[in-house]
Amino acid sequence: MLPATKTVLLRQFLGLLLAAALSGCGSQGKSGQEDRRTSEAADRRDIREEIRLSGDIAPAYQVEIKPEVGGKIRELLVTTGQQVKKGELLFVIDDRDLQIEKSSAQVEIDGAKVSVEKLAGNLGRARELFEAKLISKEVYDNLDADSRLAENAFERAQRRLETVEDRIERTRVLAPADGTILSVPVIAGQVVVAAMSVNSGTALATLADLSTLLIDAHVNQLDIGKIAKGSTVEVLSGTEAGTRTTARLTFIAPLATTKNNVKGFSIQAVLDEGAEDFRPGMTVGLRLPLAAATNAISVPVSAVFGANGDKLVYVEAADGKVEKRPVEVGVSDLFHAEIKSGLQEGERVLLTEPPPEQS
Repeated sequence: MLPATKTVLLRQFLGLLLAAALSGCGSQGKSGQEDRRTSEAADRRDIREEIRLSGDIAPAYQVEIKPEVGGKIRELLVTTGQQVKKGELLFVIDDRDLQIEKSSAQVEIDGAKVSVEKLAGNLGRARELFEAKLISKEVYDNLDADSRLAENAFERAQRRLETVEDRIERTRVLAPADGTILSVPVIAGQVVVAAMSVNSGTALATLADLSTLLIDAHVNQLDIGKIAKGSTVEVLSGTEAGTRTTARLTFIAPLATTKNNVKGFSIQAVLDEGAEDFRPGMTVGLRLPLAAATNAISVPVSAVFGANGDKLVYVEAADGKVEKRPVEVGVSDLFHAEIKSGLQEGERVLLTEPPPEQS
């Protein structure tokens, strides 16, 4: 008796499951119809049309400090994060070889000076003898040439000394401007290469002025005509609930470039004062406002159809009929569009285009 009861209960349970499945299929078909006719009432709201971007923060002034003289770092006087003033000593390159070269140049100058004085005396005596017709013009001209060569050698020795002294002075690397040291990729005792036209040289440090920060971003070419220099940009750090501040658009590139496979234009905005929570290297969100509408009649953007400037909506009447109605669209954002004319508040519009026989 017990097995038979179990069999009956099992059949009843399977029957219930089958009925539920059939009911679900029917309701899904019905809801599918309703989805195609889903509507929403036009209501009032504030709408702000804007371009949303991401950008990277960078200092307005940033420079790599490189040595003008190669050699071993004898003194390293700065650390990352240190604030420095223009002209402050940052590094000292070992100048022992240059000091030896300076001594050699000084000896050369002394020898050249002696030669100049000696030949000048000989030339003076030769002039007297030449005027007295006691020596030939050829002898006098040769002494005159030797004297001028000695003077040239003396000038070259002086210039060489000046060059060596200038190089010795350049072993003292000074801060080119006020700012903050962002990085120091070298250590004391390291041999560095001078920055010259044939090579880039060794970077000793990176210096930046953090008092003015820029935001670099890239705007799609389809939107570039909607923005202008001088406009205010809203800046967000991280999520929507993150720190917010404003920036001023100061630069729009004249030439399009491609970034992340999108052709557009580079822009720069300067962060306004009071943005202490923003740091170089951060990625931030940008909102470039284009237009705004307050307390405007609006519908979801999915309810607006049409092309070539002609826009329309499908209005749902009380009797279930659908009216195709042209409208004038104003400001729109990602979710809602302003309806400036053609629709009254409270009228319901379809969110999907109905079949031709119903429109």
